[in-house]
Amino acid sequence: MNKPLQVTDGDKILISRTDKLGDLVLALPFIETFKKRYPKCKVDVMASLYASPILEHNKSINKILRVQNDQLLSNNLYRKDLLQKIKKEKYNIVVVLYPERQISRLYHKAEIPIRIGTAGRFHSIFFNTRLMHSRRKNIKHESVYNLDFMSFFKSGESVKVPKVYLTEKDDAGAKRILANAGISGDFAVMHPGSGGSAEAWSSENFMYLYKELTDKGVSVVVSGSEKEGDMFDSLSHTIGGSDLRKITGSTDLRALAAVLSLAKVVVANSTGPLHLAVAVGTSTVGLYPNKLSMSPTRWGPLGENHIVLQPEGDCQCPNGKCLCMETIEPSLVASKMIKVFK
Repeated sequence: MNKPLQVTDGDKILISRTDKLGDLVLALPFIETFKKRYPKCKVDVMASLYASPILEHNKSINKILRVQNDQLLSNNLYRKDLLQKIKKEKYNIVVVLYPERQISRLYHKAEIPIRIGTAGRFHSIFFNTRLMHSRRKNIKHESVYNLDFMSFFKSGESVKVPKVYLTEKDDAGAKRILANAGISGDFAVMHPGSGGSAEAWSSENFMYLYKELTDKGVSVVVSGSEKEGDMFDSLSHTIGGSDLRKITGSTDLRALAAVLSLAKVVVANSTGPLHLAVAVGTSTVGLYPNKLSMSPTRWGPLGENHIVLQPEGDCQCPNGKCLCMETIEPSLVASKMIKVFK
């Protein structure tokens, strides 16, 4: 990279990451790094409507723009309205960390003077400043791939770990939710859902883990959707064990983040709530397949005090459902989690 792009005090910068929750969490180090190096610029963030609440109360962010991705892809009137909102902000620079085609086209139509994105895609034509890198080899963490975009800007200190900022109201709400579930004192959170983003440990194994932990005196609560809660109720009757304590269907994203912040440890598949737990300072046990595309090298929890468990050996399963994850024993996961309590 030659000399840094010219950025002037007071410039308006838009950082765009409009995909899933975990992806947005892993973009937080880039957002805070940019603000740290250019404290007098106004930094706005474009994010999906679903994931955007995690950006609230972050002092590095001037404004949050929220996009409904289903409407972006299907509704021409919605795209026109969003384009006018983008134009109205008069951004000097947009950094597109996730170059979805329709949103990238809107930044081009909005005539933002400097549009930064990756090279090598058909819709890279919408960018006039392109980063030459490919993430397909998964040789670095996703947060580091994001920080590669800082090569266009001046050097300086980088933020390494994401942080979500909670309020007293968030904390109080989480304590009410936990009290209603019968949780007090130290506890662990199990988040069995995966959102389809990676091969997942089975619900049955999570239920066996719940039983093993509670039999050893560890207080556990299950988070996730209402549908997942109903499924675990059914499994608890089949597998047995103590009464199931759950907050499924009871939390929005900020409430979930606050609950995770109060836990001693969170266990989950490779999914957004695992990274959310990291961002509120809670230790995690992450369950990852042995597949390059889902490697913890790229998608693992950031920072210290986190454990990654994977099946032994490379995945040899044929196309379709992978069974390797089932070789991770609930007793092993339980032993790793219990160590956090000591």
